[in-house]
Amino acid sequence: MYKRLLILVVSSLLLGCASQPAAPLRVGSAPLRDTNREQAVLDLLTADFAIQRGAYAEAAAKYTAVAELTGDVGLARRAIQAALYGQDVPAAIAAAGVWQRLRPDSTDAAQLLVAFELQNGNIEAARAHLRALLALDAFGSRQDYLNLVRLLNQNVPPQTLFGVLDGVLELRPTDADALYVYTLSALELEDLERAQRSSERLLRLQEDGAEAVLLRAQVLHQSDQWQAAAALLSQFLARHPRHVRGHLALARALLDGKEYAAALAAFEQVLRIEPANADARLAAALLAGQLGDRRVAREQLLKLAADGQRTDQAHFYLGKLAEDAGDTRQAIDWYAKVGGGEHRLDALLRRAELLAASGHLDAAVDLLAQAHQDEGERLRLLLARSDLLLQGGRAAQAERLINEALVEQPDNLELLFARSMVLDKLNRPADMERDLKRILELDPDNTNALNAWGYTLADRGERLDEAHRLIQRALAQSPDNPYILDSLGWVLYRKGDLTAAERYLRQALSLLPDAEVYAHLVQVLHALGRTDEARDVLAEALARTPHDARLRHVRDTLGMHDGQNK
Repeated sequence: MYKRLLILVVSSLLLGCASQPAAPLRVGSAPLRDTNREQAVLDLLTADFAIQRGAYAEAAAKYTAVAELTGDVGLARRAIQAALYGQDVPAAIAAAGVWQRLRPDSTDAAQLLVAFELQNGNIEAARAHLRALLALDAFGSRQDYLNLVRLLNQNVPPQTLFGVLDGVLELRPTDADALYVYTLSALELEDLERAQRSSERLLRLQEDGAEAVLLRAQVLHQSDQWQAAAALLSQFLARHPRHVRGHLALARALLDGKEYAAALAAFEQVLRIEPANADARLAAALLAGQLGDRRVAREQLLKLAADGQRTDQAHFYLGKLAEDAGDTRQAIDWYAKVGGGEHRLDALLRRAELLAASGHLDAAVDLLAQAHQDEGERLRLLLARSDLLLQGGRAAQAERLINEALVEQPDNLELLFARSMVLDKLNRPADMERDLKRILELDPDNTNALNAWGYTLADRGERLDEAHRLIQRALAQSPDNPYILDSLGWVLYRKGDLTAAERYLRQALSLLPDAEVYAHLVQVLHALGRTDEARDVLAEALARTPHDARLRHVRDTLGMHDGQNK
């Protein structure tokens, strides 16, 4: 209750008269406009001292009395503040009533009375004040309606809010601004049925109005009707071909429908109208890359960087393009230019990984060690250094790095898990199990630990029933996790249930076309006697990752070189 009342205080201050804003609650008398000055001064001093003591109800009563006595609206607003600090809605209603009597044309006073009466459960009184508010010529702009919603939205339930707005539309059924704000409120509160009705009414009032069309399209889009949204926007753009917001809305709808080529065309149209539109250029670049047109993607990104717009994002995606094209040196250079923003850390990690893959492991590890680290990034960068060392064949060095961190954070789950993976590489199964057990003591449903422990046992052919139970516990927590599905398929293979193993491995492969999953499936198919099918799966895997050591090991072990077993 207290929090909601404070929110209401803030809202009422925002709605205060522009020419005479409500003063913050503080000690000090206000100027008087009444001949009974002595009593008024005494009451104001009493109110000020009451504020100091935290006696907000007494202060509100005194401020209200002096406001009515002197005709000072500022004191009425001060009384409202005191009442709300004291969580006394009836006192706030009394003070707002004085304000309204002193200034019958005040829209602020009327709005506050609507909100206070609703919060106090006086529905009929709130309706009366709403009718009075709508009778004021000064109330009726879109901003007025937005202010009313802002005042009500955080202080009354959604149904009460819509009750007020329904009352507005009853009295002003053809008010386009009221319909617009009603629709926005329904969208914000995820009441799509109301949003559908009000946006249809608004569009009938303003068939060719840009805002009505865009809002109706937004409602259709959020209602999973992207095709209807796209059709509406296309019709509008046929009449208004240079309407940028219309083209952007169309592009978003087409993206939702996975119509990427058409969405790209919409963004390109925006760029023909507004060449400096950085959002559209970045979107066009990313879509071109997704559609396989790296040349266009690169041109758009270079233009973005040259214009000094979204430079960090442009450099990051230029790095990804270069990396995808196999140009490691250029990718590293582009990533190095990412100086900040949301991609800074990812660019740093990609630089390090590419350096390590190019044979410069020490440089990669040093890069991460010397990088500027925010508090939230320190652990991620340490784990990345450990991973680079592990992949580079320096497991013992990786263990030392993690051990140093565990001195300060002995029960950090991520550090314990990372060390368990290092210990596995060092062929120290007992130590690995110790860390995984500790993780499960701290977090019994930790899927990473359950899956890793179960998979490790299965891969070694040890305690297969226990491995099966661990993996099933992990799968219960994350039923669509491809890594866990792969582990389940692998333990079933080890236990001899080849049919079930194939089923789970194919499910994992559909979610994650990873070399290890391919390798497992090849071995299962080979064990089932379906050698030609196994060979085809292996060929598909090698086409994806021709140098993967696991796939080559399976090929050599099963004798599946080209021309064999045909």
